[in-house]
Amino acid sequence: MEIINTPNPNAIKVVIDLSENEFSDELYKINGVASVFYGPDFISITKNEEQDWSSIKADINKIFDKL
Repeated sequence: MEIINTPNPNAIKVVIDLSENEFSDELYKINGVASVFYGPDFISITKNEEQDWSSIKADINKIFDKL
């Protein structure tokens, strides 16, 4: 898993080698996450504008560390 910044300061790209599964619901539970988009080998996560990325990225890492 790799977290990559995007040109949109309110969105990041998470590159994964997994198919969409039960962690989908977990991503939406993260405080500040506005949307989650699934591509063939990545997930794009958009945050609320007023939220800071540091806590969101830490929570994302916790979710993927469980896998």
